[in-house]
Formats: sequence, structure tokens, C-alpha cells
Amino acid sequence: MVKKIFSLLIVSFLCLSSFAQHHEEPDIEELENEANQLEEKTQEQIDQSLQDSFYIIDAQRKRNLDPHLTSYAADAQVLTGLYEGLFSYNPVTLEPQYAIAQDYKISRDKKRITFILRDNARFSNGEKITAESVKESWLLLLANPLAPYSSLLDIVRGAREYRNGQGSKDDVGIYALDDRKLSVYLNSPANYLPKVLCHAAFSVIHKDKNVFSGPYVISYSDSVSLCLTKNEYYWDIENTNINTFLFVQSNDADQNTIAYNSGSFSWVDSDFQVEKLLNKKAIQMNAEFGTTYYFFKLTSRKPEDKRKVFNPWDYPEFRNAVVEVMPWDSLRQSSIVPATSFVYPLTGYPQVEGFDYTDEIEAKLKMEEAKEKYGLDKDSRIELILEISEGASNPLIEEALKTSLDLIGVDLVIRKLPVYEYLANVRDTDADLLSYSWIGDFADPLAFLSLFQGDSTLNDSGWNNSEFDELLNQAASTSSDIERYELLAKAEELLLDSGMVLPVSHPVAFNIIDLDEVGGWANNAFNIHPLKYIFKKITHSTAPNIVMNIQ
Repeated sequence: MVKKIFSLLIVSFLCLSSFAQHHEEPDIEELENEANQLEEKTQEQIDQSLQDSFYIIDAQRKRNLDPHLTSYAADAQVLTGLYEGLFSYNPVTLEPQYAIAQDYKISRDKKRITFILRDNARFSNGEKITAESVKESWLLLLANPLAPYSSLLDIVRGAREYRNGQGSKDDVGIYALDDRKLSVYLNSPANYLPKVLCHAAFSVIHKDKNVFSGPYVISYSDSVSLCLTKNEYYWDIENTNINTFLFVQSNDADQNTIAYNSGSFSWVDSDFQVEKLLNKKAIQMNAEFGTTYYFFKLTSRKPEDKRKVFNPWDYPEFRNAVVEVMPWDSLRQSSIVPATSFVYPLTGYPQVEGFDYTDEIEAKLKMEEAKEKYGLDKDSRIELILEISEGASNPLIEEALKTSLDLIGVDLVIRKLPVYEYLANVRDTDADLLSYSWIGDFADPLAFLSLFQGDSTLNDSGWNNSEFDELLNQAASTSSDIERYELLAKAEELLLDSGMVLPVSHPVAFNIIDLDEVGGWANNAFNIHPLKYIFKKITHSTAPNIVMNIQ
């Protein structure tokens, strides 16, 4: 691994030549002040001599840098450099801020939004980014059956029908009025839309995959390294700091720590050894806007040749028996931020009663009643196939699950897959129960609840509940944030009552990056750090130049 890291440093040289243990609500005023300070920091205050290169170690995986197709947080981090849409995330508060759009106007009935684009917005080939560019990007997203986020545009008139092959793209309410004006017609008011449009899926893309709309372009890539250099046509290039980013993939905790200690890398977003880290203050920890949970997969989402004539897990009575017997204490024992409900807690969102205790007697009664209702012998055993990634495997938890489920006559079969294969297989697997960590893509409960909306492109479970969908529709139609949150909370309660989701914890992000040395990077709930804002304050280390020494 040492040789691999060193060899990648040589590649980079050539490329250049060419959270606390309890959950607290964030201090909004403090975040806003921090964001304002970042905006006020002028280029004259940044030492340009330090901004030539920035090296990052991230987790080993197969990259997918198509913004329409990827749903992985690690890819989203890279995409903040390559693509941009009408809005982007504020690097501190995560609130939407203008990107390719410079303004927008809302009609009196709040069902039409007109976006005004920047006159100097350009693709990396120098071509002007127009309202037609945005329109075509969104229509391509809607037309792609594999695009996981396309249903978030269903709020647009005609989008759902076109996405489902039941309508024409000409009927989608997205119109380019001229080069700089894009008019979008909505089915109902949606004051949260700018938050959604920050997501990479709604970026402006070019038909040429080697042309980008963001502050950087790909100048080199191989199976483990990715080199990004500045897009000379980017509209805000003067406020884009680092000239070249190099991402190197490695899951070797020891060597990642050595590479950081030596000063070769300024940011580690992968495994590391705490006890071997020389600079402990470089450890950044914060709860992410996400939830780790188990969810049932119903027959309707399984391969046709794997569907059973009768699948007990299609029915809430059987699922709720499992909910009652789950060993919650064991599942959450090592969690820094336990989760009893599904939606990450947001300011103003009603508290939803979740699952926080095990009741074996109630579980047995529920299973007996379910078997009687659906004509199963009371002594019959039921198989439950749980599929997990090898990285999430924990023998103690697996044994606790088997022991608990055995009490209600359920035989747990555990299948383990390599991490990337597991994630790629979620949509097509025939397993009954899966483990997943979902990071919300915009600061709203809908970022979680849309995973179980009936015709959502994010719905891998197959659950379809008309009452749940109607609550989401009602929430989308109200202009009151309070009323909207109340409706969404009712939808979450209905989802939990169905036994479809078994929440375990809120994930915690760990990074190694010294904020005394690096600016423009802030801990936030998405663990997303837009690349254009990052800059070096001081040199990371005075260690000898490893690249030069090994040549």
C-alpha cells in the first residue's frame, strides 16, 4: 500500500505539471455568522502561493460521476466541483444560494417560477449556458428510467406523466423564454424547490460528457485517482481557490494516517487510525443528516423469477411482529446518535414516536394473530432473508437478531456482499430485509419520506400506500411550513406503523482535516464541502517532499 500511495503522488505531480456524543440542534446564528465571514474573506486575504494543489484521500469504490445516476455521498462530493445547477449549497449553512441562476421571481398564485440565469455562465468548452441548457438537462433526467432523483421534479406540471412514459416532453411545464429566462409551472406551490435544486441531479449537463458546468474539469483519472483542474470559463473563477484537486482512493487506515501525518495529504475522508494520528485536533466529527435503518422489500420489487406465491413480509401484521421483537438495545449499543424514528430531527418538525423498546410477549401475540389471519399453521416457521454489506457485518448483532427472531418462529438467513456490490444490488435483490444508510439530499423531511412514496424513483421497497402518498401531496400543496411539517410527520407515523422501516441510528461523519490549515471547509449535516470554497491557510507540513525523494 505504501508503494501505491507513493506512485499516486508521482501521478499527481505529473498531473499538476500538465460531532459530540449527544445530539444538539445547530446554533443558526453562529452558522450564519460563519457563512458571512467566509463570504467576506476576499481573494486578497488568501495567499495565492499556497493554492496550487490540494490532495484528498477518499474511500475506495467504483466512482459514478454521472449526476443523473449516482446516489452516493462520496460521488456527490466530487460533483460539487464538476457540475452546477441553478442553486448550490452554502458551504456552512447548506441553505440554497445562487449559482447559475442570479435571481428568480414567483407568480402571485405561487405556481410559476421564473429563473434568471447569469449572462456569464459558460460550460468548460466556452459554450454559453442558457435556459434551454437547463431545460434539456432536466428533461434528460426525467427521461432516464435509472435516474434515482427524477421523481423529485414531479411537482412540475407534466413531469410525472413524462417520466412514466404517459406524456410528451412538450407537455412538461419547463419553458425557455429566452437565453436567460427559464419559466417553470408547478402543480402546487413548492417553496422548498430551491433546496431540491441544490442537488447534483439537477445540474446543467452537456451532451459531451467531457464538458462540465462547474468550477473544475477532469484532467486525469484512473481506477484509484482523479485529478480536477480549474474550468477557465467558470463564471466565478475569481472566487475559486485551489488550482488542482487530487482524489486518491484508499481504505488502508494505517497508510492513510501515515500519508496525512507526513503532510502529503490535507484531507482524509476514509478510514484512519486515531491513536496514530499526530494532530488529534484535525479529527472532525459530526452527525449527518441521515439515518441508518433496516427496511423490508416487498414482492412487487423483487425479480419476477424470485417472487413467492405468498410472502408474509408483504403484510404489516408480520412485519410489526418483527418490530416488537427487534433487539433495539443491541442494535444501538455502539451508536453515537441512536435513532428511534426515521426522519432526522429538524427544527420545527414534530416529534414522532418511534421504536425504543423490545416486547417479546407482544411480538409473539402479533405473530400468532398474523398466522391465524392469513391461514398459516401456528407452529410453522417463516424464513426471513437479510442482506447486508460485508463492511456492516457485526457477529454480535447478527447473533442477537437470530436469537430474537427465533422467539417468534422466524429463521433468519443472512447474506453478505462486498460493499459496492451490495449497494448496486439493492434495487434488484430478492432479499426480504436490507440494511441501509441514507443521507438526506436537502434539509427537509421529504428527503427521507420520498424513499417510500408510491411511484418515487427512490422507492426500492415496493411499499405503496395511498394514504401516505396523499399526505405528501397535501404537504406539497400548503404554503404554511408549520402545516406542511405536521402533514409530513403524520406520513412518517403511518410509515412506522406499517413496520416497513426499522431505524437504528443517525450516521456520524469522520474526517481528518485541520481547520487551522484549511479554510472554506465547515462541518455540516450533509458532509458535503463544495470544492470551490476550499483554500489553504498555511502549509500543511514541513515534512520532506516524498515525491521528489522517491524519484
